[in-house]
Amino acid sequence: MADIAMQLHIEADADTLYAAISTTEGIRSWFTTTATAGEGVDALHELSFPGVPEPWRLRVTEAESGKRLVLAGENGPWAGTEQTYELLPQPEGGTVLRFTHGGFPAVDDGYRNFTYGWATKFVQLKAYAETGKPSPFFTD
Repeated sequence: MADIAMQLHIEADADTLYAAISTTEGIRSWFTTTATAGEGVDALHELSFPGVPEPWRLRVTEAESGKRLVLAGENGPWAGTEQTYELLPQPEGGTVLRFTHGGFPAVDDGYRNFTYGWATKFVQLKAYAETGKPSPFFTD
């Protein structure tokens, strides 16, 4: 199994960052405008993308506000994978986002595309969390 692991410092508090990754409004503001996100353990996130026939579904398996969010992929190319967002407030200010997307069966073209994809999407997340100005990567 292969894991994607990334870390970045974001000049926003952990609660702001948590809302950006765990709520419908937050996800629509940096990732895709056609998203819905239930809150709490066992809630469902559905993310739609241009040209993709059905939404990708992720189940919340852990949710600790301002600290940690874990999502399990239920369908599409993320089926069987797990996304973990850890939020680490920093004494000097801001929050470190430590992200792991684990469980890929191989380091293949899909894995490489998702690695690049997460890097580009996190540029949008950082900008949104720091400024509050929506700038979604995918729009309907």
